[in-house]
Amino acid sequence: MFYLKRFGWVILAILLCVGFESVVTSGKNFDYVYRMCVLAGLYVTLAVSLNLINGITGQFSIGHAAFYQVGAYITGFFAATGYKGFASNSLVQQLSHIGVNATWTVQGLWLVMMVLAGAAGAAVAGFVVGLPSLRLKGDYLAIVTLGFGEIIRIVCQNQPALGGAYGMKIEPRINSMWFVWLLAILCIAVCRNLLKTAHGLPFLAVREDEVASSAMGVDVTKVKVTAFVIGAAFAGAAGALLGHFEGFVSPPMFKMEVSFMVLTMVVLGGTGSITGSTVGALLLFGIPEWLRQIEDSHHNPILVSAGSVLGFAIMLVAAVAYVRHLIHHFHGEKKAKTQRIVGTFAAALVAQFFLGMLLNLVPALRDKSWPYADLRWAIFAVTLIVLMLLRPQGMFAHHEFSVARFFKRPKEAAA
Repeated sequence: MFYLKRFGWVILAILLCVGFESVVTSGKNFDYVYRMCVLAGLYVTLAVSLNLINGITGQFSIGHAAFYQVGAYITGFFAATGYKGFASNSLVQQLSHIGVNATWTVQGLWLVMMVLAGAAGAAVAGFVVGLPSLRLKGDYLAIVTLGFGEIIRIVCQNQPALGGAYGMKIEPRINSMWFVWLLAILCIAVCRNLLKTAHGLPFLAVREDEVASSAMGVDVTKVKVTAFVIGAAFAGAAGALLGHFEGFVSPPMFKMEVSFMVLTMVVLGGTGSITGSTVGALLLFGIPEWLRQIEDSHHNPILVSAGSVLGFAIMLVAAVAYVRHLIHHFHGEKKAKTQRIVGTFAAALVAQFFLGMLLNLVPALRDKSWPYADLRWAIFAVTLIVLMLLRPQGMFAHHEFSVARFFKRPKEAAA
């Protein structure tokens, strides 16, 4: 019965991913939306897999882009050297006749193999990086992982067999949004099941106190290396999917900024929270892209004046300062505190509109303006700063979202 239930969840996940892809491809401007959905799914996998290392196990890694790159370049290398032979293999040809679409069947089999190869190669890299974690921790481990990521990028940049600084073309290009999100769901399921079983307790123990966990019989070495291997494997699988989706990979696609972005997603959602990493990945990837698309009815970018920006900044600082005061000094009911916080931001939003109009009376502030697309990274940074000031533990902290909680009775849910 247990395995039947698990099998049912797998089938449901596949159907949801396939249905999601069908909805996206049936809409208008689906090329752009399709690409954004694919990249969002890849970032979810990266964030959740890094959360296993940083949030659940407590190892400070900022070189996750290296595992991402290893998976992408492995699939690129194999595609350049072995895809034609694979596609013409007699066994593969026989299997292709079983499917409805021969081309789709061959490419699907190839993509599965490349995902496994990328995961295996990145897992080996994770094992190599995990070894220094036996004696290093904190900032020192972060420096090692960051250095490892730069070493991988520079090696790929200087290898002619991998395309050098220009990069390498990957054929065939395979659009597989449903597969990308299936990988993301698999990553979430693995990390969740790890935490919900006794196998996850050693990871949490190492995060809280390595010395105490070792004294209680936890194999700290095995736990650390296992976390790096599993997290790297999922990042490598995501890299393999990225390579075949883009049809091209190059070293600039895996700069250290990617590692910082993924790390920010984990911190924003809450280190140790799988739900938080998922939501953080979607928000931090979606906010800049949404700001890029703000246009008027004639498809021209909407401009925002310097006076409006300054008014918004002034009222935001005032609102954050007052909310921080409420958080630390208000001792009333939680509902009353929430109402005051929401009211403060609502009042600040209205006030910044009128303050912006007043500041725009100054010609220098009125005549200077920018499109939202140019301000998206500034807004992105301000959002992170505000969240870290008001909730440094992240949106979800160590908590998780549970569907079962909504089906419980009120008393059970409260308990």
